[in-house]
Amino acid sequence: MMSTEIEYEIPPDASPVDCPHCERPFVRERHRDIHVGLEHGELADEPTRMAVTDAIDSERQELRLFRLKAVMALVLLYFGLLFTYSIVT
Repeated sequence: MMSTEIEYEIPPDASPVDCPHCERPFVRERHRDIHVGLEHGELADEPTRMAVTDAIDSERQELRLFRLKAVMALVLLYFGLLFTYSIVT
């Protein structure tokens, strides 16, 4: 018989934040807020919707910063290899 219980891994030093609707644990409140907005959006009240919007905006800003850092690293790597090649040959 298969169990329908899903196990989630939470770091031992973290205090989990549970979803108020399905009691799924999350390490960060921001992740819980995004989950509530995506999975339980119809059950969310106005303050919760504001928290969801803030969490999604925060994730977008972090992703945008990561992409910028990744592009800068690739550009530096490209020009570093280009200059190395021009010096060696």
